[in-house]
Amino acid sequence: MFSYSDFCSIGTAMILSATTFLMGVFFSSMPYDYHLLFNPNAVQEHFDLALRHYQTLHETPTPVIIALCVVAGIGLIGGTIKIFKPNPELQMFEYCSLGLYVLAICVFLTNVKTGIDCSVSHNWGEVTENQGLAVIASSNIILLVMFAGVIILQMGLWYSNWDLQKRLKQFYAEEETEASNVGKKTEKTEKLKKNDSKPKGAQKRKNGKK
Repeated sequence: MFSYSDFCSIGTAMILSATTFLMGVFFSSMPYDYHLLFNPNAVQEHFDLALRHYQTLHETPTPVIIALCVVAGIGLIGGTIKIFKPNPELQMFEYCSLGLYVLAICVFLTNVKTGIDCSVSHNWGEVTENQGLAVIASSNIILLVMFAGVIILQMGLWYSNWDLQKRLKQFYAEEETEASNVGKKTEKTEKLKKNDSKPKGAQKRKNGKK
């Protein structure tokens, strides 16, 4: 039978695998996003390349989109497992980890997904096309930061649990040693009491025989 701690380990693996996979997906746009955000010498060609890139993403086949949704769902399931019975001392970190993950999905749906649709329709609302592309790029950076935060929180939680189990094991070992020492002292004390409770004549006869 699996214990809840075993399920928590599985949940951690699910969160980390899904998060790292999604980070790879959004990091793949960095060759285009970098010039839009961090290259002071960016020219219109860089924006045109980014536009074609996001137009290509808009044509992503349905099976690929479904696979991406399944991966995102795996991370959500893992986070839900870990907040079912969280450690009272670490529960806020578990909630923050799941909250960051959900918030990243919301940023994708509201900013990146909408921006990709706009790259095809060319309806950017109150901003220009280049500004809209820059918004998509900055949203990708925000997603990477959020997912990195999820990974850092999960690594911190794993280390905290590992350190706690290590200290508990050491504490129980010390308690067992101390209890063993107390038992030996008690046994010696009882033997001394038994010897003291014997009649003096019996002790003398015993000593005389020796």
